[in-house]
Amino acid sequence: MDRMLFDSPVSIRIGPESTQREVTTVKGAYEALVDWPHAKRSGPLYREAVETVSAALAGTRSHKAARQALVAAADEIGILV
Repeated sequence: MDRMLFDSPVSIRIGPESTQREVTTVKGAYEALVDWPHAKRSGPLYREAVETVSAALAGTRSHKAARQALVAAADEIGILV
């Protein structure tokens, strides 16, 4: 399996219209974090997700760790579907 592909997608509601997004890759997780609500970027789980996803893109963390960090950050602010 591709090291950047999640074992299962992460469903979040994000953007100005709370559009549901299926995040299936580490790159997709990074893009979701870029689109994260600005008012919700100060939490520790968001910062941890950015660090973990960036490390996964660099090859120093696993795609599983990136997925777990994204799920935790999304759940913290209530956008996890």
